[in-house]
Amino acid sequence: MDSQSRNLVVPRGKAFFAKYLPGTTTPGAFRELGNCPECTLSRSAETLPHYGSQGGLKQLDEEIAIDATLAGTLSTDDMKAENVSYWFMGEVSTISVLAATDQTETFLLVKAGDVLQLGRSTANPSGARKLTNVACNDGAPVTPATFVLGTDYELDADLGLITILVDQAKFVAEYDIAVSTRTQIAAGISQVEGELKFISFNPFGEQSDITIPRARLIPNGDLALVSDPGSPAWQTMGLNISALKKGNLALAYRDGRPA
Repeated sequence: MDSQSRNLVVPRGKAFFAKYLPGTTTPGAFRELGNCPECTLSRSAETLPHYGSQGGLKQLDEEIAIDATLAGTLSTDDMKAENVSYWFMGEVSTISVLAATDQTETFLLVKAGDVLQLGRSTANPSGARKLTNVACNDGAPVTPATFVLGTDYELDADLGLITILVDQAKFVAEYDIAVSTRTQIAAGISQVEGELKFISFNPFGEQSDITIPRARLIPNGDLALVSDPGSPAWQTMGLNISALKKGNLALAYRDGRPA
């Protein structure tokens, strides 16, 4: 017996995910999930016990595994759109906006402190972005009075937001929209699947790599949108990992480094 064995490990490493190509179980290229402060696997098994009943007290004389699962969790502070889309269970899309001129919107009975989102519609629920030539008035039919920026309202042209500074019975905004692009993730219920690989870079101890041929990622926990200024923290998001059967492959493989 090796009574002196001290195979100790300080775990560190990088997690990679290769999303399956659309309509297939073929993984694409691996993409690093970024810095992962937490990445753990858990293993559990359901067993069928057998108890002798031929005499005396009940005694366990056999137990076999009838079900086994491999799961895990990870958290990442790399908030790139790809990673965030896994938490939102949606796809990353690119919104391309064409230039538009002579846009007009009317708001009634606005009060100081109200924030107006311009360009909001069913087709564009988050509203217009990158506005130019914004002018606001009271909507009078003959000679509308022009509102003064900084006195009657404030403007965030990039986000298409107007903050009202003075109560107005009627507020008319006229503007143009410049060409722009942005990423957008629409929250859905798509469970993303692909191949997950963890490569260790342990500062101490044996190195090993883990491959899960079919891993499903689903959101786990909260996504903090604000942190306390007195005790700031990096934004992180959590994902659950489920190892699923893929053909005749094992749920996972742990490989040592080649000699």
